[in-house]
Amino acid sequence: MNTVKTWSVANRSELEDWARFHGAPVTIADESWDHITYQAEAICGARRHRCTYREKMTPCAALKRRRNTFTVALVHEPAGAYCYHVREVISQTSGDGGDPAHLAELVAAATIQRERQSVCGATAENLVVLTTERTYAADHPDTMRSR
Repeated sequence: MNTVKTWSVANRSELEDWARFHGAPVTIADESWDHITYQAEAICGARRHRCTYREKMTPCAALKRRRNTFTVALVHEPAGAYCYHVREVISQTSGDGGDPAHLAELVAAATIQRERQSVCGATAENLVVLTTERTYAADHPDTMRSR
């Protein structure tokens, strides 16, 4: 039986200290427009230990992340059949005037390649964007790009 002992810490510094002590990497376990959950896992003896920290965004940051959350649909054609992929992406713009929708498309293609290339052959080069739309369209009802 593989048991996992899980607990949460009060701040990211505690999580990083725990991870450093156990030689475990800190990864993002869950992400939404209003929070990011970080975790680190280590095996001690026969038991897995998981330490998590959920970072709540400030209202200003959360609204910016919500505004930059896109749902991107992509397709490719391995061996004569269509293979569709859809990902929700939060564009991290640095305020340089870049197009957050285009950045979301690039991130979605890279994510799909990392997750699915060995299964269906999806690569950033062979994926074609079908649609890119804001996930929370009520915030921007006139913004949808279709190809």
